[in-house]
Amino acid sequence: PSDFGLRSDPPTHPDLLDWLAKRFVEDGWSVKALHRRLMLSAAYRQASDARPGLTAADPENQLLGRMNRRRLDFEGLRDSILSAAGTLDRTLYGRSVDLFKFPFPTRRSVYAFVDRQNLPGTLRAFDFAGPDQHIPQRYQTTVPQQALFLMNGAFAAVQAKAVAERSAGKGDAERVRLTYRFVLGRDPTPGEATDARAFVADAGKAKPAAGQLGAWELFAQALLMSNEFAFVD
Repeated sequence: PSDFGLRSDPPTHPDLLDWLAKRFVEDGWSVKALHRRLMLSAAYRQASDARPGLTAADPENQLLGRMNRRRLDFEGLRDSILSAAGTLDRTLYGRSVDLFKFPFPTRRSVYAFVDRQNLPGTLRAFDFAGPDQHIPQRYQTTVPQQALFLMNGAFAAVQAKAVAERSAGKGDAERVRLTYRFVLGRDPTPGEATDARAFVADAGKAKPAAGQLGAWELFAQALLMSNEFAFVD
């Protein structure tokens, strides 16, 4: 991606690139204005659903007929978990923080302290770009450590408890609906609602040991571990 010479693939939209470059100069070389122009465009705001005939006509989506489905990187995943839990600290500016030190800070991941010589293992497991190398594009891997971070990690457990607490005091049906809203941004289908109540009822039969998650906290954690939460459509 960083090779703009003759060895790279030719651009699929050269006229569009020229137009964007011209606007970039006219906007005073403002990267923020360029980002805003891109993200407010109709192309950028498309869903990833393939319309009939689109896959056959453009299997690699070179013509941008839809959004490419993508998995959240670690920073986006962590911030999304905090947002679902209602704990995300949106304060601007300030010093960097150690994301993995208990009690875990809730500042946005952009403020993470990164030690070039001692990169945390969690960041490596989630394909974080090496800060001491030229990394034009992150790799995307699927390894057990990623699932274990959400399944057994203390950070995920703390935030699952926070998600469950947001709906405390409501009836079961309302708690299921609110948890879906907080985590996935939608209401559950009738089948999902039935399965969720059955899951909570079954998990609630056993009294959790000290330090273990309760039924509603386990339910919140299950939604946080879902593909629907981790992927952007």
